Amino acid sequence: MTEITRLSENIYRIRHWQGRMPRESLLSKYKIINLMPDGVPAETLSSSETNTAVLKRGYSLSFTLSADEDGGFSIKLPLTPADRMFGLGDESRDSLEKHGKIAVMKQANVTSYGPVPYLMSSRGWAVLLNCTYAHTFDIAATTPDLLQISCNKGSLDLIVFCGKDLHEALYLSGKVMGRPVMLPKGAYGLTFVLNEETTARTLLDDSLRFKEREIPCDILGLEPSWMSKHYDSTTEKKWNSDRFPIPYWQPENYYGSWSFIWNLKQMGRMLSLWLCCDYDLFWKEEGDSYADETNDNPNAVINDAHLNQGVRMDKVTKAGEPWFEHLKKFVDNGAEAFKLDGSSQVIPFPDRLWAGRYTDDEIRNLYPVVYAKQMKEGYAEYTGRRAMIYTCGTYPGTQKYAATWAGDTGCDSAVLLSLMNFAMCGHSNASFDMECDDKQKIHFGFLAPWSQHLGWANWQFPWYCGDEAEECYRWYAQLRSRLFPYLYAYAHIANTTSLPMLRPLSLQYFHTDRYDSIVNEYMLGDSFLVSVFDDHITLPEEDEWFDFFTGKKYTGPKQFIDTPTGIRGGSLFVRAGSIVVMQDWAHSLRDYRPNTLYVHIYPGKDTSFTLYEDDYATYGYEKGEYAQTLMTLEDNVLTIHPREGTYPDMPKAVDYHILWHHDDGSVTETAVENRGETITLKD
Repeated sequence: MTEITRLSENIYRIRHWQGRMPRESLLSKYKIINLMPDGVPAETLSSSETNTAVLKRGYSLSFTLSADEDGGFSIKLPLTPADRMFGLGDESRDSLEKHGKIAVMKQANVTSYGPVPYLMSSRGWAVLLNCTYAHTFDIAATTPDLLQISCNKGSLDLIVFCGKDLHEALYLSGKVMGRPVMLPKGAYGLTFVLNEETTARTLLDDSLRFKEREIPCDILGLEPSWMSKHYDSTTEKKWNSDRFPIPYWQPENYYGSWSFIWNLKQMGRMLSLWLCCDYDLFWKEEGDSYADETNDNPNAVINDAHLNQGVRMDKVTKAGEPWFEHLKKFVDNGAEAFKLDGSSQVIPFPDRLWAGRYTDDEIRNLYPVVYAKQMKEGYAEYTGRRAMIYTCGTYPGTQKYAATWAGDTGCDSAVLLSLMNFAMCGHSNASFDMECDDKQKIHFGFLAPWSQHLGWANWQFPWYCGDEAEECYRWYAQLRSRLFPYLYAYAHIANTTSLPMLRPLSLQYFHTDRYDSIVNEYMLGDSFLVSVFDDHITLPEEDEWFDFFTGKKYTGPKQFIDTPTGIRGGSLFVRAGSIVVMQDWAHSLRDYRPNTLYVHIYPGKDTSFTLYEDDYATYGYEKGEYAQTLMTLEDNVLTIHPREGTYPDMPKAVDYHILWHHDDGSVTETAVENRGETITLKD
């Protein structure tokens, strides 16, 4: 049976099965993906025994379907030479454009942290497979003009998005997969995960050293040694009292001036705790809990009383207790961020039955998403605030619950490719383990959507890596702090459109294939072009560019070698026709409210920028609690419109310094008092 429904304008669902109608995929059953994007039930377009479906939106998409009575399915979709294919998440790190690739979509430690069964064409159409079993995408590898998707279990459930280009495809897919969550303010600064040897005292000393050395830092993270039992995946975990003592005469959820976390917060820092988990999260998703199981033979005589009930094979999960429940005391202690380590969430449990009903082959891809979901929702329900949840395991929906990092894979060009492939799935808040032994890694780390430095088993603190490394680290950390207004504006754009902060050139300039092989450059928002690990520069022909470091102007198209000198770790260009809003750097972002914003004008094409503000801490923005300030540049005239909107405790409007960047590298600066009226200024 083939059933075709319309979920929304230009979004369709195709299901195909043999025999009885199958149950919903767990992705949709648990509402991780949204099959009612407009809040109304799907409209059935056809239901028949045919194996071919045709959808139209200026072009035809014709599918050939097959299904096995014992489970499993395949679907074939014609490809044309005009179809440049992108997506699949962090399934592998060998290519950006996917023609000729066979991709096995299966969660696996290190080699496949983030498979996302979403694939889109440069012509604007895209598909999402609503399936959690391991499956395969064959993208014109076996047959040159066919995309073939197959799975040996389950039934076909394919969501089809009919957009006009890559940007609209991402927008439509975000209505179903969900859009990237807005992280708390500090998450867009620096997260520094400390060495395993850290204690409460060294944690505070390191926090103070960041301040003394003028290196902005926002989140300090503890690794597994914070727990009394190393790698404790149970709900019985406690603080390692030798390393992180809580006054014994206080309750275990104590937070006060005798707590080391209280002192940390006085310095403006957030605390992150490392977690591992193999808890059965699916009882909660099912709305069930363990049932009491007793011997059901009323005539049986049991002389040994401890044999009168069942014995649980799962020794970790507690009946009726959701996973997040045991973390509440650590939230009370002051924890505001959680690192969800790969650990058990990215490895199979082949003999495990989840929630008493699902085998591991159906759960394995899904587990990391449900883990992130329960962490985000648990913290929000308990506190009303955003936590910084970051995980290495990914599947559709992860982006609306958590940030990700590239797992235990370091910091290199392959990691950049993983971030690019995530971007092609609408996943924005992605990062990796930055290191400070190389200024190229520092450059890349601080110019990612969010920045995380891993010190788990090393001593790569910037002040231990030599004067040049420390100076480089300080400069980039301060730059990132200064860039917060710009970065947060593009985090908001990702949250509303699914257009990610980090964009491969193939996504920014989607109308051409000229940039499909360029994987050492990306756009960070609309204005910045970043190059990493390679000094071969390609400037797109559509624009002119300012070198951010020197002020020198270039006209595209241009290819050349650029090797930054001194403490710069890579190239950074600003597109002519940009408005870049910055602030003074701060030791930490969370409580910082600047009095002045710096509006950098890079003249060129007419352009606009919308400064975005909210309370940076809660989900009030989802209810319209935010403010925006539109800035336009037309005929070399800057107009700053009055701020619109409001949110609780919104501060007064800040003043502006307008900086005009000229072709000869000079800069003209004008101070402007902001009285809440329209500001018009010409260089």
